[in-house]
Amino acid sequence: MRLTIVTTAMVAGILFSIFIPAGTATFAEVASSSYCPDCPPMNEDLFDIYTSHEYPFYYVTMVGDKNEFAYERIKNDYNFYWYPTIFMDGGYRVLLNDDENSIKKAIEESMERAKPDMDMEVSAEWTRCSCQTNGLYIETHIRNLEKRVYRGVLRVYIAEINSRWGDYSGNQYHFAFLGFADINAISLDPQEEGFFVSTWIPKDYYPDIEKEDVDNLAVFAVLFNSTAHTQYANPPDKNPFNAYYVDAMDVYMPENVPPSVSITSPRDGYIYIFDREIIHINRTVIIGSKNVEMKIFDETGIDKVEIYVDNELRATIHHEPYEWKWQGFGNHVLEAKAYDAQGLNATDSIKAFIIA
Repeated sequence: MRLTIVTTAMVAGILFSIFIPAGTATFAEVASSSYCPDCPPMNEDLFDIYTSHEYPFYYVTMVGDKNEFAYERIKNDYNFYWYPTIFMDGGYRVLLNDDENSIKKAIEESMERAKPDMDMEVSAEWTRCSCQTNGLYIETHIRNLEKRVYRGVLRVYIAEINSRWGDYSGNQYHFAFLGFADINAISLDPQEEGFFVSTWIPKDYYPDIEKEDVDNLAVFAVLFNSTAHTQYANPPDKNPFNAYYVDAMDVYMPENVPPSVSITSPRDGYIYIFDREIIHINRTVIIGSKNVEMKIFDETGIDKVEIYVDNELRATIHHEPYEWKWQGFGNHVLEAKAYDAQGLNATDSIKAFIIA
């Protein structure tokens, strides 16, 4: 399945900042894959914690089987053992296939950890770069408020808020890592300020990302301490790695994000007989009518969901449950198009051969 984002409004291509009090936020990198049957529950738990706004908590999803840059990070830097695994605050806590309560406990422990007093702010906008290609121009401002020299590494993550990739259950990933805009070793004297400029040009890796997609991109500037701690990707004592704890972070993302849309049933590449999922094959085949199930979310609220078959509007749904009975014959494309309260919309689609 392929997600398409359509935006209706944007202010000069600029992303908007989220204020994070210095040293309070917790940042997680999540090792996940589209073929992992244990990943969907953790995917859902993380997004529920994030959208609850109970904690100043942010995360990126490293979809290892879809993104080589994500795999390199979790394999080379974290020596990961299993999907799914959460590396909290640079490895300060490691959670291997844990539940929501365990994740919340790890967030709380990370928030209580003593951190250097670092002030940090990131800004970004879509622009034409010096190489005459379009991309994100990013500025990161860091100030050392400590009375001693600070040494660390700045990593600037680019993530797709509503991902083009889905998990094993067909749910859309969130904050899926696309690549690093910058990895920069820094050293700041007491009270010294540092300004770091980077660009991220998607053309070579994601040629489908254009200016109108900026409302679906987030920028995470994360400052890691230079001191190494031995931690284990397979707790308590297997798959060791050098953990560099997070000292500060800031986030840039749009004021309003398009809806999250996932067609969770039927799934791509399965056969269904009288609405029962039977077995995985190389295409989606439906015998008998199929109840199409969709998972849709937007923090501003969903206005409506339109159902199209071969670009023909077949139904409009205004409230949950987001379901529709599909009947027909032959090869068809079904598309679910969700509109939020601000007029932004996003779609998910699936191809299937149906006899019903």
